[in-house]
Amino acid sequence: MVYLYFCWHSEIAREFSKRNREIVIILLKAISKSLGLEESYVEKAANFELGLQLLAANYYPACPEPEKAIGIPSHYDHGLLTILVNNGVSGLQVKHKEKWFNVNIHPNALFVQVADHLEVHFVMLLELHFYL
Repeated sequence: MVYLYFCWHSEIAREFSKRNREIVIILLKAISKSLGLEESYVEKAANFELGLQLLAANYYPACPEPEKAIGIPSHYDHGLLTILVNNGVSGLQVKHKEKWFNVNIHPNALFVQVADHLEVHFVMLLELHFYL
């Protein structure tokens, strides 16, 4: 599975990062609005403009013996959001209630996952917001 694959050319990486950041800002505004908060609430509370944007690329070519494929071990995604791109080779799984499920990402689509920082930080903020 390819989460993100492109030539390691700095201009391409810069453009991808810029557009990815624009998508994340739109998503954060939608998350804020869906929670009944001011549109820029999550973006401001997370100090998004001061934050770090991490670009990680993993290329997984099709494996003739998929049962022997290792991939990336089980892990948590830190940060606010994780955005994945698929190259048509499946392999992404998510764990829910101690059971692993395959995730099929549609071609030409982005898979957006709420990462740990957003989940933990904003659960606390929302609890404070609703108690005040």
